[in-house]
Amino acid sequence: MSRDQDYIAKLERAITQKYGSKTIDNPHATWDEQKEKAYIAQSQEEQRKFSKIAETKDKVEQEGFLINKKLLTRDANRTCPVCKTYSFHPQDDLYMNKFECCQTCYIAWVEGREERWLGGWRPKQ
Repeated sequence: MSRDQDYIAKLERAITQKYGSKTIDNPHATWDEQKEKAYIAQSQEEQRKFSKIAETKDKVEQEGFLINKKLLTRDANRTCPVCKTYSFHPQDDLYMNKFECCQTCYIAWVEGREERWLGGWRPKQ
């Protein structure tokens, strides 16, 4: 035996002693038809999961911007009906839900005049 083969044999013996004899067995020796079918079923299921994830990550063009398709399924309207700006700030959610405007419009038009605003008054464009 050459020096490399001696090293490989010693390494296999050490692995067998530490982890057991199955660690150095050839996987093909224990492979059968049932394991093959189970493997194919598992890989098809994984492919379905990856396809579903990839589908939600698709980008869609909307108003000149590429937006994640997953974001379009949300019910929240992020555009302020008063100033027509799109908001990424979570703090605007409070104002959008209660007053149907962004925080900037709330400060400019609503603050101190909530009753008039809730009565239906809106600024002229």
